[in-house]
Amino acid sequence: MINAGNGILIGEKLAIDPRRKSACSNVIISHAHADHVKLNKESQFFFSEGTMAIIESRYSKVVKPNTIAFGKKQEIGGVGVTAVNSGHILGGVSLHIDTEKTIGITTDFKTQDSLIQKGAKPIDCDVLIIESTFGLPSFTFPDRQDVYEEMGSWIKEKSKQGFVVLAGYALGKAQELTAVCNEYAGIEPLVHERVFDNNRVYEKMGTKLGGYIKLDHNLSDSPVLIMPPSLVNHNIKQVLEYSLEKRVFSAFATGWGFRSSYDKVFSLSDHADFPQLMDYVKQCNPKLVLTEHGYDNELANYIQRRLGIPAKPLDMKGQKVLSEFF
Repeated sequence: MINAGNGILIGEKLAIDPRRKSACSNVIISHAHADHVKLNKESQFFFSEGTMAIIESRYSKVVKPNTIAFGKKQEIGGVGVTAVNSGHILGGVSLHIDTEKTIGITTDFKTQDSLIQKGAKPIDCDVLIIESTFGLPSFTFPDRQDVYEEMGSWIKEKSKQGFVVLAGYALGKAQELTAVCNEYAGIEPLVHERVFDNNRVYEKMGTKLGGYIKLDHNLSDSPVLIMPPSLVNHNIKQVLEYSLEKRVFSAFATGWGFRSSYDKVFSLSDHADFPQLMDYVKQCNPKLVLTEHGYDNELANYIQRRLGIPAKPLDMKGQKVLSEFF
């Protein structure tokens, strides 16, 4: 099937973001989040220099690595492929593919500029494959600048009252939080070691984050700590309050909006929200849209009703290759 773990198959020689070992001889990895990185010793792998740097830092050396340059067309698996910025995380690519029809593939993306990443631009194509993680109208995020200013004020206020823990995914979101602490709160944060390692890669690739301090039995070095959300819970807050003898405030930066045990949630996502998705489709002006992941059926229906463009979920009928949609 096209995307039941096998990734998006372009013919028989190219797979994009397979989530299991691919039978294709050529594999493009769009970015370095763990659910998109599945390495093996047989396939030829293609990714940007940024993605390569993160993979080598977080996972392992790639046996057959090939880098793809942004904006430069090259042949992979018998088709012309051009990588462009996805706006998702460092090194993330969207793809323009030349077959009998031109195909645009957003992969995970966002169109808003952030402190550390330029947003994605539209792809001129006949067929657009678009992620639909936030494919419902209820997912409408505030302007990023407004969120930064709100975060900066909250961090400064709460750090005077106690200790602040910021939760953000270790790759992508945590680097943005590092920059927010510096630029909008004037504070160099402590960062968990996983965040620290990724920060180093971002800086190596030219992204400026500001100052930060690796967490290492040094809680008194800063009033703010950035951690992966999987490590932030009621127990860790109790331990910190006991150790520091002060109140601990926690916040989560996410597009999902759930609060759980956090004191504050900030609407900050590395994915496009619903208005961005719809506007992106409109600007690409494709003849067919295929939605992928998340609210794929719902987004396809909205695209058809509101934009008048034929649309359907990519996984709709279990097609074997993309050409079966044409």
